[in-house]
Amino acid sequence: MMGMRIGEATAIQWDDLDFETGVLSIDKTLYYKNQYDYRFVEPKTKASVRHIVIDDYTLNLLQEWQAVQQKVIKTDFAMSYNGIPTQKHTIAYAIERYAKMAGVHRIRIHVLRHSHASLLISMGENPLIIKERLGHKDIETTLGTYGHLYPNSNFDVAHKLNGVIAFKPAIRNYDDSPKNQFTVNYLRRRHMKKCNDSAIGK
Repeated sequence: MMGMRIGEATAIQWDDLDFETGVLSIDKTLYYKNQYDYRFVEPKTKASVRHIVIDDYTLNLLQEWQAVQQKVIKTDFAMSYNGIPTQKHTIAYAIERYAKMAGVHRIRIHVLRHSHASLLISMGENPLIIKERLGHKDIETTLGTYGHLYPNSNFDVAHKLNGVIAFKPAIRNYDDSPKNQFTVNYLRRRHMKKCNDSAIGK
């Protein structure tokens, strides 16, 4: 529901989340070698430093998890069950285990980030909002990665443009500038046709 990179997610501490406003601050990522060697490092890019607003349902789940977690172990890490950050292999194993129980194919961790982007696109969200939410450096990255998921809206655009501009053609041509020879010939033939039609009518 947040589209974070795994390193960003495992680095989240409870102080990064404001439960009142629902705003999550992402300003670091976690380097994890083992349970004794882990540390915060700079985000992937400057654009990776961002704020994400979390939906109420997910906020409630996080609050419930925090209450359960703090009864077991006191830790600042949101994704922790033993006081230290949860490594991505543990998360990957949990996802794989539950996917198997649900009877669905194996889901990789990073695919959850893609799923978040795909969900926003299917909801018709603005690409610029998706860019900011994912922490992409520029909009080209977002469109280059997910552009194929946007529906072909050319027909919708044409439908919206239909009748937007309405005009009445002029009865008389007030433009006396030099004409293109093909235009002159066309107008001459048109004038002659009108004269012939008028003569036949009489």
